Amino acid sequence: MPITTTGDISLSLTNVFVSPGLTSNLISAGQLVDNDCQVQFSQSGCLVQDQHLGKIIAKGPKVGRLFPIHFSLPSSLSLPLVSCNFAIVDYQVWHKRLGHPKANVLHDLLKSNYLGNKHNSSLNVVHLNCIPCKLGKSKILPFPTHQSNVTQPFEIVHSDVWGMAPIMSHAHYKYFVTFIDDYSRSTWVYIL
Repeated sequence: MPITTTGDISLSLTNVFVSPGLTSNLISAGQLVDNDCQVQFSQSGCLVQDQHLGKIIAKGPKVGRLFPIHFSLPSSLSLPLVSCNFAIVDYQVWHKRLGHPKANVLHDLLKSNYLGNKHNSSLNVVHLNCIPCKLGKSKILPFPTHQSNVTQPFEIVHSDVWGMAPIMSHAHYKYFVTFIDDYSRSTWVYIL
């Protein structure tokens, strides 16, 4: 399963992998031991304890061959939820989330830890390859070169209507119509 981000749940549960494709949460006993936790499995269930503080981090019953873990949350939380207090997020993800700011603005935000990142490995990105930013900075798309194959006047006539004018002319006109002959490039302007 692909892992999208990593984050901390508590001081004892760090570098937790987030994989949206999983239908249930899994915990690695090996990773808990590496994070100085003591893990005990028995017929009655599982107990995860911080070795330094002696505090119980999580516990759960034995259900078949599985041990569903229930985390101990502060009493101030009425809902049984767990959230990450930081996540390592890619430079380009923050760029999109914040509305496509300039690279130096995003660099300063990441460097000052305003975005909650502990690790600034994504700051090494020098050039941001963002298609919407490039399109937003372009003034106009280039016009295609036009090769006319007309051989006589009035074979092709281009026309354009401009209006309604925000201010009426002295003669009470509000529209302009132009006609351009492709062969001679003669132009006629009519005021309506």
